[in-house]
Amino acid sequence: MVDKLFQQKRHIKMGLYGPPNSGKCVTPDTGIVFADGTIRPIGEVFASIQENTYLIKKIPDFTEAYVDVRDKNLQVLSLDPETLKIIPKQVALVYAQHYKGDIHHIRTRSGRVITTTPEHPLISLSNEGVQKIRSADLQVGQAVAISHYLRFDQHIIVPQPSTTQFVMEGNRIQAISKFHNPKSMTFPTTINASFTRFIAYVLAESNHVPNRIKFSNTDQGLLDDFLNITKELFSLPVIHRINKGVPEIEINSKTLTDYLSSFGFHPALSGDKIIPPLIMGLPDHLVVEFLRAMFDSEGYVADSKNGKRKGELELSSKSKLMVEQIQLLLNRFGIVGTFRTKIVDDVPYTVLAITGSDNHRIFRDRIGFTISYKKERLEELCKAGLKRNVFTLPIVPLLEEERQRLKTTQKEFFLDDKHVARMKRDNRITYHRIQDMAGQHPENKTLQQFAWADTLWDDIVELSIEPYDGYVYDLTIEDTHTFVISNGLVASNTTLANRICKDWLGEKMGTVSNIPHETREIQIKEKIHIKHKNKELTFSLVDTPGIATKIDYEDFLKYKMPEKQAKTRAKEATKGVIEAIKWLDDMDCVVVVLDSTLNPYSQVNVTIIGNLAARDIPVVIAGNKIDLKKSNVKKIESAFPQYDVVGISAIHGKNMEEFYESLFKILK
Repeated sequence: MVDKLFQQKRHIKMGLYGPPNSGKCVTPDTGIVFADGTIRPIGEVFASIQENTYLIKKIPDFTEAYVDVRDKNLQVLSLDPETLKIIPKQVALVYAQHYKGDIHHIRTRSGRVITTTPEHPLISLSNEGVQKIRSADLQVGQAVAISHYLRFDQHIIVPQPSTTQFVMEGNRIQAISKFHNPKSMTFPTTINASFTRFIAYVLAESNHVPNRIKFSNTDQGLLDDFLNITKELFSLPVIHRINKGVPEIEINSKTLTDYLSSFGFHPALSGDKIIPPLIMGLPDHLVVEFLRAMFDSEGYVADSKNGKRKGELELSSKSKLMVEQIQLLLNRFGIVGTFRTKIVDDVPYTVLAITGSDNHRIFRDRIGFTISYKKERLEELCKAGLKRNVFTLPIVPLLEEERQRLKTTQKEFFLDDKHVARMKRDNRITYHRIQDMAGQHPENKTLQQFAWADTLWDDIVELSIEPYDGYVYDLTIEDTHTFVISNGLVASNTTLANRICKDWLGEKMGTVSNIPHETREIQIKEKIHIKHKNKELTFSLVDTPGIATKIDYEDFLKYKMPEKQAKTRAKEATKGVIEAIKWLDDMDCVVVVLDSTLNPYSQVNVTIIGNLAARDIPVVIAGNKIDLKKSNVKKIESAFPQYDVVGISAIHGKNMEEFYESLFKILK
């Protein structure tokens, strides 16, 4: 039968059955961190590209679409899962789809939150090492990657004022206005320390509206600095006031506010303030000036002398995004804090709390304060000797395997045998210890990778699910398949369907035929052409609903889902399996994808496997994730001896040649 199929039918329909591969997306408000320091909601990124894409303009209410943006030089920050370094990477595709179904809210111990579809993976760390785990499979207590160290593209040149907005005379500019004659001012040609402090003061303590900036503070040193900077940079007059007992400096200048807007620093209410991108990419010494001015103005340091020490240095704002940007700038120096929300007069504020004397000492030595009492309080925190291990590594069994491989004693490897039992019991090792171990064992690649990674590993403390009906979005980042979001969490994406399409078409699984299903989980890529050992095959790839579908409604209750919703979700899952079975009637061959680190029996819906056998459809089983230590392809072979089983790593492209060879074998 198979021989006749290949001889008589040159175009094959191949079905891909396995863990669900569609809908690996995040909600539109998810902030994407670009390499130049810009942060934009992913929905806005897609919308701006959509406006310039003729094809999508014609279909305003599309079900699914992707745009190839490799010619647009969109560079985002991306984690390389192999090296654990955060690097700039080119965005290949921007993807959107209308999605109706469950949406997962994930919150970590440090207060970082991401909202995704069930299939969207995060980068996790466990005894098996670094791996991608879809959101629906994450559990409380698992550790996921967040940024520890990162840098943005550097620049110190201020964009020149536009002649369409300003009249220029030598080193002075004047805003063009139909209604009055704005004051002229000087402007800086490069970003210096004064300029960065001015931006910080306006963000932290100013009422910044069109045509006017008011700076208020009770510290005379900060008032004097703001006044001197205004004269130095802009040569503008100011008005001194006392407003409700607080000194205030007012600058009335349309030219100034228009000039600041020209490079992305727009007037904004306190809840909408953002740090302009040009600040994010400054050299270290200028980032220090900016952060010092921000914390001088808005930072709080607990008073330990009066017994009120909570071990915290914090900064809060109505603008959640601005606080996240400050954390990303602190990542420049390896400082990582936690986020929380506090309510002041019924208004939510986002708080960034920096705990632990190690963080405090880095802040003191690299950034510091100019205000005396804050400087003294910080010094007291630095003396406390607290390390506050908010972040640890859950890899003690992995390290123990490494120690046994090297045939060293616990004391030689862990540099201490007193606390090893506790570390094994809790499966936790601190960064301080693993860095000390790496220093003593410079030849050990495992220790070096984790000790000097650009990531920390943050425990999940809360998972919840709710229904969603709207658009969701994703990015395709070639090679690394990850991107950093505004709060530092690392998101990911990859599928076997994408790997096949990339290998043979040079693109991802994305352009689809829309199938009128309620949950839209079938995707089709037409005309994939493979050449292998003098043979050629053209086929359509049908990416189907997953067979790793949970049918028992009780499985959903652990995600704090109401029972009624859990039962509804179980019915939808059952329907998805039924739809997948229907598509078997139109398949010429089938690839079943299983996670080789899990029990093969628990992943496979027996109804689908039974239908495959009844139809006598050629089958290849792909045992995915062979790059992980728990991978056991032989267990899959034992479970399904009647089928060809090939171990692969779709994300790393391992054994893909063997996989394609198996396809030709069943269709020869």
